[in-house]
Order: sequence, then structure tokens, then C-alpha cells
Amino acid sequence: MAYFYRTKKKCYIKNGAKEEKFFAVPVTKGTLGMEEIAKEIGSKSIAKESAILAVLKELSIMMKGKLGDGYNIKLDGIGTFGVALTSIGFDKEENITPRRVKFSKMTYRADRDLVNVLQEMKFVKEPPAPKGAIGKIRKRKQL
Repeated sequence: MAYFYRTKKKCYIKNGAKEEKFFAVPVTKGTLGMEEIAKEIGSKSIAKESAILAVLKELSIMMKGKLGDGYNIKLDGIGTFGVALTSIGFDKEENITPRRVKFSKMTYRADRDLVNVLQEMKFVKEPPAPKGAIGKIRKRKQL
């Protein structure tokens, strides 16, 4: 397994002085949706793609409900999903009411086996684009 990266120059201010350094940034091949995942799993198992897709959709619905009810969701080999909450600080405990508690973010803790596999991952610098190739065209903000 090899993961491509490219280098990118980043500017930042450190101790009042502007510094420029190069960093490695990941090159993502894309995002796999449920349909692509179901197709790939279906090609490697006896279950049909449509059945796998139905299970993944039901998992999505179930996770929303169970996370909203206060459960964490552990998927073996993948990790544990949860919810983080926040509120401002108060001097007295009774001042923290449900209206002052907010959703902060979704939490995810990777499964140990998944982390071990990713730690063994090899990295390869992305080859330069062929001469004359057209890169991504960035849209400019309109004033």
C-alpha cells in the first residue's frame, strides 16, 4: 500500500518573523460513496451489492438515532464514533441548563488494528505532471 503526497510551501509567522517552509500534504484519490463501497464489498462476498447498500443505509440511519440518544457506536476494525458537547463555564453547577449545552463535534477513535495498518503505510512522492499538462483550474472569488 502506497500513499502519494506532494509538497507545499506554507507561510507563517513565528516569533514575529515571517517564515516559509515546505510540508508534505496528502494527495487524495477521491471519496468513495456508499454505492462504490457496496459494489466493492459485493465483488468480494456472496452478498449482493443491493443488499450491502441497504445495510449501509440502515447503518447510517441507526447511527444518527443512537448517537442522538447518547450511545457511542463501535465498528470493529473501523473505530468508535461519538458526540462531544460544549458549554461556557459557570461558577455554579445549577447554571448549566440544557439550553446552554451545545453539540460541539463528532468524535472518532480509530480501531487499534486500523491504526497499525496505517502506521505501516509507505509514502511515495507524487510524480510531476507531464510537460504541457493542464492542472486544476481554481475559481476566483468574484467581487
